[in-house]
Amino acid sequence: MLKKVTLKDLDLIDSIEKTCFPSQEAASKDSLKGRLEVYPEGFYLYYVDETPIGYIGGLKNNQCELPDEMYENASLHHPNGDYQLIFSVCILPDYRHKGYARKMVKEYVSLKENEVNGFVLTCKDHLIPFYESCSFHFKGVSKSVHGNAKWNDMVRINERER
Repeated sequence: MLKKVTLKDLDLIDSIEKTCFPSQEAASKDSLKGRLEVYPEGFYLYYVDETPIGYIGGLKNNQCELPDEMYENASLHHPNGDYQLIFSVCILPDYRHKGYARKMVKEYVSLKENEVNGFVLTCKDHLIPFYESCSFHFKGVSKSVHGNAKWNDMVRINERER
């Protein structure tokens, strides 16, 4: 079940982020704080029973892409943006491969789809099939150089216009 993140949850999502991403790819605590200050309604913790096991979130943009600059500069967020960008889809290691990430992504999309024309994220090669199972489509290799890694652009365009 998703619950909105508040600034009080900053330490928790920082811990989850640093557990789920390599250090060169994980958002800094300051970056997470900046994102929460400009768009708290874009971030949710995922709970199983009363235990937070992951989180999902990102900012909005008017282009159907996730530019690297947005990872560190939350002021580039567009409150009425056409696309919901997803920066982080994090499930703690003990809870992986049990369907929670898919449920979290689908619930997040369901909550936000009436606000935007679509969703955009980048992922590693091995996660393409996972995101395709969540109704995202492979757009191509990303221009992103975030964390000195190779990324792929994934997009989900809503069937209905807002």
